[in-house]
Amino acid sequence: MSLVLRGLDGAGLRQLVAQLHPIYRDCFAAPPWSEPADKIADFPARLARHTSQPGAYGSIAERDGEIIGAIYGWPAPTTLPTANAFDIAVRDAAPPDVADLLVAPALVVAELMVAPAHQGHGVGRQLLARQVGDHAAWLATHPDAAAARLYERAGWERRFSFQVNDRPLAVFTRPAVPSGR
Repeated sequence: MSLVLRGLDGAGLRQLVAQLHPIYRDCFAAPPWSEPADKIADFPARLARHTSQPGAYGSIAERDGEIIGAIYGWPAPTTLPTANAFDIAVRDAAPPDVADLLVAPALVVAELMVAPAHQGHGVGRQLLARQVGDHAAWLATHPDAAAARLYERAGWERRFSFQVNDRPLAVFTRPAVPSGR
C-alpha cells in the first residue's frame, strides 16, 4: 500500500472532479466545517474556477490506484484580489505586514483534502510539502480544523483570523526556505 503523489495542472485536476468531489464532501460536510449541501454541491464549479487561475497546479495522492487526497493552488498575484467575499475579507483583515506575505512571489494553497480514512498518516503533510516546495506560501483554514495543527507542526505561522459569511477562518503563512536546507 504505497502512496503515490502525482502532479497535475489545472486542466488535469478538473478532469478528476468525479473522484475529488466525494473526498471534498467527506472532509468538509463534517465539523468543524459543516458545509451545507449547496456548498458541497458547488464543489465542481469552485474547482473549475480555482484551477482556471493563472498557473494553477496541484497534486493528488493515490493508494492502490485510488485517489485519497488532493491539493491545489496557484502563484499569488502582485496585489490582493477583490473578486469575491473571501478575497475582500482577507484584504480587510490582513495587517499590512502580513498582507505583503500574501502576494507574489508567494503561492496560494487553495485546497488540501485527504479522505478521512487516510488522515493522520502523513498524506496531507506530503501533499503540502510537494505543493509549496521551498517557496513562500499562504492558506486559510478553519481555526478548529485538524489541518490547522498540521500546518503549525509543519512550521507555518498563524497570522490573523477573519470571517466570511459567518465562518471563522485563520490565515497561515510559511516563508521561503533557503536553498540547501
